[in-house]
This record gives sequence, C-alpha cells and structure tokens, in this order.
Amino acid sequence: MDLLKYNEAKETWQEIAQGAEEANIPYSFELEIYKKLLSRFHLGSYYYYIFNVGTVEMEFVSNEVESVMGWDKSVFSVEYVMANIHPKDRAHFILYEQEVTSFFAKLSPEEVLKYKVSYDYRVRGKDGVYKWILQQVTTIQTNEKGAVIRVLGVHTDITHLKTEDKPADLSFIGLEGAPSYFKVLSAKGKRNITAHSLFSNREREVIKLALAGNSTAEIAALLHLSHHTISVHRKHILRKSDCKTFVELGTKALREGWV
Repeated sequence: MDLLKYNEAKETWQEIAQGAEEANIPYSFELEIYKKLLSRFHLGSYYYYIFNVGTVEMEFVSNEVESVMGWDKSVFSVEYVMANIHPKDRAHFILYEQEVTSFFAKLSPEEVLKYKVSYDYRVRGKDGVYKWILQQVTTIQTNEKGAVIRVLGVHTDITHLKTEDKPADLSFIGLEGAPSYFKVLSAKGKRNITAHSLFSNREREVIKLALAGNSTAEIAALLHLSHHTISVHRKHILRKSDCKTFVELGTKALREGWV
C-alpha cells in the first residue's frame, strides 16, 4: 500500500472529526438500532462497520465481511482496506474523501446526521479477485459543534451491476427530507454544479427495494402502500430515468448515484 495515500486519508478524517474529545470515549452502541439503518443501503451482499473518525480506527465489523470478501474480520482495518483498493482507484478514493470533508464542514450540526455519502471502487478479495464495492456511509455520532465522531459504513458487492470498469461519481444523498446532491464530483475531479435530485424520496425508496430484488407486492407491503401506488411509482421511475426495465435502471442508478 502507498503509505503516503493512507497518511493523506488519515489527515482528512481527523480534520472532519475536528479533534473532538468524544472520539476517545469508549463507544456503547445497541447493534439492533444500527441494523435498522441498513435499510438505507442494502442492494446485494454486504457487510457493515463502525468507524471512529477521530481515532481513525474500525471499532466494529460484521461477520459478513468473510462471505463478501473472504477476509477474516480480525484483519479488517482502514490500512487493510486501503492496501487492497485497486491501484487505479486509490487516487479518486482520496479525492472523494477530501470532498466529503469539505461538504460536511459546510453543514450545520443538525444537518450532519442527515446525509449519506455514496461512491464505489474496486477492492481485492482474499482470492485475489477484485470486486466493485459500493461504499455508503452515514454519521451516527456527532457533537454539539457538528464534528463527525463515528460513522456507520456499508460495503456492498455490486460487481454484477457494473457494466464497465468506470467508478461512479461522488454523491451526497439527503435523508429525512434533506436535499440530495448527485454526481457532484467525478473520479477525475470534474465538478457538476447542476447536480440535483431526479427522484422524490419515495421513488428512491422504491428504486432501492426493487434493485434489492423485491417484487411490487413486497415493496407495497414494506412501505405500507397499495400495489397500485407502487406500480405507478415504478412507471414514473422508468419514465424519468429513460430506462425500459429495472435491470437497465440498476446499472444506470449506480452510474448516476441515484441510490
């Protein structure tokens, strides 16, 4: 691994934590609460983790890391992940993390908890094969000044949805009614100043559940809506995305940062 890249990333994470004393307080978390948050992320096989931004340490990783990556959870660390990122993807990983720090620095303390960061890159599994991993991260602990203390991250294997070896642009997805900012920065550093949300919050929920393999009836039950309402949402989604099927939508949604 390029040590300079790791040190650069470490400095970025410590900057967003703003030297908060809370980072050194032993965490006490109710795992069931965090598991409920996974509904924000699920698109396929995944594992999740808790990262202490201030101390730059992984404090928890789920057992699924073994089935997804083949890694023993005991070796899982920031350094280990970065060492296994594809060499061609390390530069945009650092670039995106720096942009994340800049974005969160502009948020009020109340807004910090209302954003999910989304982008992807290739990671080498234990078998030596690279997989496209969708990384989605949301803040789960902050302080009164808005410093990011701990985040919940999810790594999802989206290899089956990628049609080209091209990373998705960085997106900030608003939660609880907060505005979303899609494709704000490309892997080459190109900014999109017109990034906006193409879909409503409800439509994004339907997209996420559909891409996870749920039928119209199952989505209706999960969202407590009628079968007809979900069918209408699906039609509107395909029309807005200019896609003919949800299979086509899956690839485009990842490329455009819609989920």
